[in-house]
Amino acid sequence: MSATGRIAALRDAIEARGNLVVLFSGGLDSALLARLAHDALGDKAVALTIDSTVVPRSECATGRDLAAEIGIHQHVLNLEELEQEHFKTNPPDRCYHCRKARDAEAWQWTLEHGFSSIADGLNHSDLGDYRPGLKAATEDRIWHPFIEFEVSKDDIRTFTRDLALSGWNRPSMACLASRFPHGYEVTPTRVNRVDRAEEYLRELGFVKVRVRHFPHNLALIEVDDATRASEMKQQIVTKLRELGFSFVSLNLEEFASGSMNRTVNTEAAEPRHER
Repeated sequence: MSATGRIAALRDAIEARGNLVVLFSGGLDSALLARLAHDALGDKAVALTIDSTVVPRSECATGRDLAAEIGIHQHVLNLEELEQEHFKTNPPDRCYHCRKARDAEAWQWTLEHGFSSIADGLNHSDLGDYRPGLKAATEDRIWHPFIEFEVSKDDIRTFTRDLALSGWNRPSMACLASRFPHGYEVTPTRVNRVDRAEEYLRELGFVKVRVRHFPHNLALIEVDDATRASEMKQQIVTKLRELGFSFVSLNLEEFASGSMNRTVNTEAAEPRHER
């Protein structure tokens, strides 16, 4: 089936659900899903956003704007993962336990407000990476329509552009906790430092940005134009030192989302359950 046919079949499947809560981050994937859900179900579709310290502040604003553009009602739930011991100690299976906590909050809200289905924007391309959150969500009966209908990241970008949704060409974003190597504690101060550093680099005109936070307050910068970043070395170092980094380094590799997954032993990272 063509990509167009898969999207049409997906829209029909959404309509057949009768109502749907879309887990809405404001990223490209959830934005397209929210648009399809709103087109198919109108007011019987809602965008549910979970906000916390580890969500970039710019993403919160983008999400509000996109929900308004789509016309879908958005509800925001506040959840503070950094108060959870298992999250802040940052083990390899952090995403699994984080997703379980988020899904529990989402289901409580969903059932209290008369909805019966929850969907997320995980897509078929996500199957090629280490995704403990996908395992958790599947266990929690979260529907993954883009995976079910084999819709890839490229398909999503194409259809988002065709629908003229704002931000179709924006780079992917991720939880700020993904900037920390496993085993290195995630704290509000460190998260805020990373968020402000990345926002500063975007203000300088870099589009794809990650600031990895390592021990000893070391910042490892990944951007889409390492040559330009090197030319702006003194300006960038000065600002990041002001934000609390002691050392500032530039990754000479190309920007790569999810590069921290290289450090994960996936067998050791499998979540352990009480027997």
